[in-house]
Amino acid sequence: MSESNDPQLISLSDFSALNKAIKKRRLLSLALELTHRCNNNCVHCYINLSANDKKAKKNELSFEDIKDIVNQAFSMETLWVLLSGGEPLLRDDFCDIYIYLKEKGFLVSIFTNASLISKEHIEVFKKYPPRDIEVSVYGISEITHKRITRKNTFTDTMKGIERLINSPLSFVLKTAVMQSNHKEFLQISEFCKKATNRPFKFDPFLTLRLDRNLRKNSRIIKERLSVEEIIELEKLDKNRSTAIKKQCLSAGTDDLKEDEDIFRCRAGINSGCIDCYGNFKLCSSLVRKECIYDLKNGSLADAWNNFTPHIRMKKSADPLFKKHCGSCSLVHLCMWCPAHSDLETGELDKPAPYFCDTALKRYSYFNSDMP
Repeated sequence: MSESNDPQLISLSDFSALNKAIKKRRLLSLALELTHRCNNNCVHCYINLSANDKKAKKNELSFEDIKDIVNQAFSMETLWVLLSGGEPLLRDDFCDIYIYLKEKGFLVSIFTNASLISKEHIEVFKKYPPRDIEVSVYGISEITHKRITRKNTFTDTMKGIERLINSPLSFVLKTAVMQSNHKEFLQISEFCKKATNRPFKFDPFLTLRLDRNLRKNSRIIKERLSVEEIIELEKLDKNRSTAIKKQCLSAGTDDLKEDEDIFRCRAGINSGCIDCYGNFKLCSSLVRKECIYDLKNGSLADAWNNFTPHIRMKKSADPLFKKHCGSCSLVHLCMWCPAHSDLETGELDKPAPYFCDTALKRYSYFNSDMP
């Protein structure tokens, strides 16, 4: 479960009842993708469709469908719901969905590009405060912003952020770092820190397309930073570099046995994801056909109690898996997971060279650089 960095908020992990629920494998958090459509067309995006995609809009869950899913989650004592996309505010019924969740008592977080945040949204959020709002900032200059988003949304994005700044709402500014904004990273970082007075988040690891579009994947790969560039950014962030150094200590002492279990991540332990078409997934990136449960022909309880454990029990029949990813002590420094493996290689249990290289070089640098 995601926890806020805001010192004014009580950490959810402070509650003993929550810790008991975690141990019992309750579905505590749920990501709900309201749409895959977006008013931007970002070069690195792994999911977006055109804002005016009529077919996609027609196939999206209706408000009634979403209410039914929310009611099922409520009966399962889910605590937290993340509303994401695409751009979730594209939905005409976004406020209806949001208010319904809040009136049911859920903690609600929102991922948005902020360009569609209106005065009306701010008023709704003030009346029903979200746990958090996370806004992606791709550039603080119009040129950089347009280079990434390929849309003229810079002015609207800055207006949306300004509305958040002038409100009492809790929000975070973050960025995905890529070749198109790498040179502006320090300015983006300073802008975000100054605007929120909260920790700045950045992610240099770009996920490949969920639809496996080869042309778009090629563009994403070109946007990826080199491992050396990633390390240089991580060196600048004291909290991040300290955390990586601690991971290096674990990596240096771990004595992992060869393991044929494919799923060693946290996906499906206390969290899940539902896409805008009603498909339940262990996480947003896990889109392999046999790992998807159609809620239109089943229930959330069945997806969680029966389907999810079955997926997590998957084992690799490839002997090379046990020799590599299955026994690698650098697993905590690597972005490898079954979902990413599938998107990168077409299989759930194959090493991804980009991630292997990243883990090895991060360990080499941060382990040797440790005080």
